[in-house]
Amino acid sequence: MLLAALLLLAACEHLPESDQPAAPPGPVQISPPGIDAAEPVTAAAPDGSFYVAWVNHDAKQADVMLAQFDGDGKMRGSPVRVNRQPGVVTAWRGDQPGLAVAPDASVYVVWTARVESAGAHGTDLYLSVSNDRGQSFASEVKVNDDKAPAAHGMHSLAVANDGRIYVGWLDERNVSKPQPSTKAEGHHMESNRDLFLAYSTDGGRTFSANRKVATEACPCCKTSLAVSPDGTLYAGWRQVLPGNFRHIAVVSSKDGGASFSSPVIVSDDRWVLQGCPVSGPSLSVDNAGSLKVLWYAAGEGDAPGLYVSESRDNARSFSPRQLISQEEVRGTPALTAGNNAIALWQTSGTAETKMRELGNAGSELSVASNAELPAGVISNNRLFVAYIAKEKEQRSVWLVTANQAMPSAPAPAASVPSNSYHGVGIVKGLDPKVPAIEIKHEDIVGLMPAMQMLFPVTEKAMLDGLAVNDSIDFTVENNDGEMKITAIKKK
Repeated sequence: MLLAALLLLAACEHLPESDQPAAPPGPVQISPPGIDAAEPVTAAAPDGSFYVAWVNHDAKQADVMLAQFDGDGKMRGSPVRVNRQPGVVTAWRGDQPGLAVAPDASVYVVWTARVESAGAHGTDLYLSVSNDRGQSFASEVKVNDDKAPAAHGMHSLAVANDGRIYVGWLDERNVSKPQPSTKAEGHHMESNRDLFLAYSTDGGRTFSANRKVATEACPCCKTSLAVSPDGTLYAGWRQVLPGNFRHIAVVSSKDGGASFSSPVIVSDDRWVLQGCPVSGPSLSVDNAGSLKVLWYAAGEGDAPGLYVSESRDNARSFSPRQLISQEEVRGTPALTAGNNAIALWQTSGTAETKMRELGNAGSELSVASNAELPAGVISNNRLFVAYIAKEKEQRSVWLVTANQAMPSAPAPAASVPSNSYHGVGIVKGLDPKVPAIEIKHEDIVGLMPAMQMLFPVTEKAMLDGLAVNDSIDFTVENNDGEMKITAIKKK
């Protein structure tokens, strides 16, 4: 039974075992040893190969790296830096780079860089293009067309069969700064953002004027784009509705991103949350044009779980949601492209990556333990999964094939992942009644980018002796997406 399920999940049931190419011997580390590496993404190429991109972190500097793999999962050459200027990239667990390969084999990578001007800071969005199968990248092109520093992130990327490139993102150019709240429940607290989109018809050399598609988008939840074989574009995000219901919404465009349908809520999950869950939708379109949406929800009266819904009428309506896995999920789940879509997700707390083929009666299977934020791609009729492994505080990116999945997959040599992170910031508010502290903090490596946020503290006494504008070091603990300050040290 297990072998049959594995072969089905890998989409290999039509191949005799003798005809299947030999898989790598087990999970393989693909990021360089000794480098803090995270945020993997994957994309298939027309020639049967595939690519994995990830981010190498070094203190406040970071670079996007790209590697190509053949259909057997063997790396071709060495990883290449995508960004031309070293160290300018910014990324975190909720906002990894975007990666796509065009029908002509051009490789596209979208990423963000930090910008500062006159005391204000934000991020700009860039697209890098390789026309030699990932061996080199031309100078990047800025996608957002506003001038003043503002946040542009939670981005997504898709390429149509005609080569048109779409980039979607959450934008704060027209959004007021976040207002303090004592009800964030340990989740991210920021003002809601607008969903923007731009497209390129010349291979990424220039982009259209930025278009606002929606407002009141959940600010720390990833967006998703998908294009059907007939060219219909779909965009998905988590919408904040009156009453702080946070539901998945989808729009479509039949004219190449020039206009969009009205947003449609995929499912009334009744999930009320005063903060951001850092979990967006994943979209995938099969060869018949059917759209699948995968997401996590924890609504009223329902156990937390991973759900899928389908639309066959260009996102005008959606089927009742189907429960894929009843458990808490960390981050945005992943969904492979094309027919026989496969869902991938990380369990909360245990850092185990699991998978399940949508539309199949089989049960979920474990891919690996100590495996965070997975990304999957089908190549050479097999599923390859890239993920993050942790050893103490250092992360690395690994690759495993689906037919090595098992109920308890062997993990790379690593300790149990830590849920504690170090931060540096300035006190902006104190609330002894909650108790909570509002901090304008720098990047918390491995957890979140620089922002201003209200954190609960474990003990009221931790606030004693602190005042607004004090500089502090602090430790934040992340348990199933709920964050609390466990230690504060005044500088």
